[in-house]
Amino acid sequence: MSPLIEIVPVPVADDLSEITGVIFTSAQAVDVLALPRGLTAWCVGPKTTERAKSAGFLTITGPGDAAGLAQMIMQAAPCGRLAHIRGRHVQANIAQTLNESGIPCADIIAYDQRPLTLTPEAKNALKGTLPVVLPLFSARTATILNEQGPFLAPLHVVVMSEQIKRAVGRMHAQTIGIAAQPSGNAMVDATVARLDALLKDNTNG
Repeated sequence: MSPLIEIVPVPVADDLSEITGVIFTSAQAVDVLALPRGLTAWCVGPKTTERAKSAGFLTITGPGDAAGLAQMIMQAAPCGRLAHIRGRHVQANIAQTLNESGIPCADIIAYDQRPLTLTPEAKNALKGTLPVVLPLFSARTATILNEQGPFLAPLHVVVMSEQIKRAVGRMHAQTIGIAAQPSGNAMVDATVARLDALLKDNTNG
């Protein structure tokens, strides 16, 4: 295990006492603030929904990506004021999109995603000759990984979306696979499938 970011809460001065619902585009956002339980929580996907439901929110599950969740909220046109609880680094400004559509939404930065250095074990693997499978869940982790290269090992990258694939950029991966859906389960399936393919190639070779 070699995570590329750590979640660090940051102070929030905004008054959230009048909000009628929250938006979570990451499971990490659920626990960083003390929010009234029982609020409606618009969640980007199943993993975030599961965390929010356990924390006492009334959950609505989105399609797996932030842009799709914003569209879903605009179609539902909920009453009251929402708050997007998010990290400092995001790919889409949901609050801006909703405010422009006439749905009041506060943009709340509640945590930072600070970069981490690869572990010694990961560095050794990436300097070796055996293939390495790298699952990347965000454009930010792809960027952080790029900054710690170049790597000598044959790389096989698995990403959650086309946007993350573009962020992989100059990593010179031998293969880049995109998960069937933008979800944790789909990423596991795609990663295992790539590992299986490499093992079969090695056996046949």
